[in-house]
Amino acid sequence: MLAGHYSISYFMKSTKHSIKMWQLFLAVQFLDIIWSIFILLGIEKADVHSTLPGIPLRLTYMPYTHSLFSALLWSGAAYTLYRLVYRWRDAGRSALFIGLAVFSHWILDLIVHDHDLPLIGNRFKMGYGLYQSAIWSFAIEAALLIAGFIMYWSVIGKRKYGMIGVIFTLLLINAFTMWGPSPPSAKFAAVFNFCYYIGVAWWISRLEL
Repeated sequence: MLAGHYSISYFMKSTKHSIKMWQLFLAVQFLDIIWSIFILLGIEKADVHSTLPGIPLRLTYMPYTHSLFSALLWSGAAYTLYRLVYRWRDAGRSALFIGLAVFSHWILDLIVHDHDLPLIGNRFKMGYGLYQSAIWSFAIEAALLIAGFIMYWSVIGKRKYGMIGVIFTLLLINAFTMWGPSPPSAKFAAVFNFCYYIGVAWWISRLEL
């Protein structure tokens, strides 16, 4: 899942206005940001020989970022880091939202991935396989993203019309990753994903000013 993860950012921002949107954008993709780094370092493994219509990669080994156990650890680490950096009175509740945003990545991935999400280490792999259908996986992601944005738009009083451009961009990139050419290698995909996640978060931070 790519664009669909950002729906959680919009839902949470609608509930907890004090959290910066760029922080939520980074949080919901935090597991994939670490995954990108670990792929480049050779710690985790993937290849481009996927037979799933909804994803160009076969994710063969990712126990340190995408197991249920590691997702819980990274969520706890994000919560702790936020509490250490931000010490205002309400920081604890904001930190909880950040931790939950990180963990939401694994929950949404569980819907679309096809038996490649381990529970602990590289064992007991799960996934409900929505990526078996590119059309349905795109439709679900688009529906989640648009629903989150509508809730955000209806609750946040200060209109930011540039946010509409973000939504269209996220959906276009999501469609390109599904129906465009496959990446030449897993490391190329890791670099692309890393730049994409950081770039979108930076874009959102500019729109928040």
